[in-house]
Amino acid sequence: MTDEPDASDSQAERHRTSGFHSQADAVRSDGGTASGRERHRILRELRGELARHPAVLSVAGEPPNAYRELQAELDPSWFGRSGATASLRLTWIPDPSVESADADRTSDEWVRTPIRAYYTVHYSEPSGFDCGFHCEPNPHIEGLLHYQERDEPADPYTYEPVSFDAQSVSGLLWELMDALGELLHPTRSRLTPFAP
Repeated sequence: MTDEPDASDSQAERHRTSGFHSQADAVRSDGGTASGRERHRILRELRGELARHPAVLSVAGEPPNAYRELQAELDPSWFGRSGATASLRLTWIPDPSVESADADRTSDEWVRTPIRAYYTVHYSEPSGFDCGFHCEPNPHIEGLLHYQERDEPADPYTYEPVSFDAQSVSGLLWELMDALGELLHPTRSRLTPFAP
């Protein structure tokens, strides 16, 4: 018999066998499992990319020291729109947890985007028009990834499924901004809806 503790008595082993998970593995109130630092890191990267877009006048992360979203002021004329200003809101939830009710559809829902995160890129004008790309659960449309639009705040949104091919977070942002430009610019063609 030895005085050394058995390896199975270690705290790490007890936590592993008791179902304990680190705080980074816990499901967060926003549906993600990654730490806030990971979201902040990704949004900081996206802030730098977004600042390079020709329509962006300014972009900031909110709150400043632990980004939960990006807010940008845009020049709507770049999109062929009238008005003095427009805004863009970008959210990102890395590694979202899937609700048990959605578990059966998980493989189908992620088929239109290879990046597994919940995100929104939402454009708004002071006139009330707003639209955007959302990759998140929505009871109004099948699957996670869609485009939604409305002319006035009191109007219901119209929805259409979309698909993106980007393999990186920054590549996805540029693909989303290009698609937004195509949808908003009056002389450009509309997106082709996703056909399964």
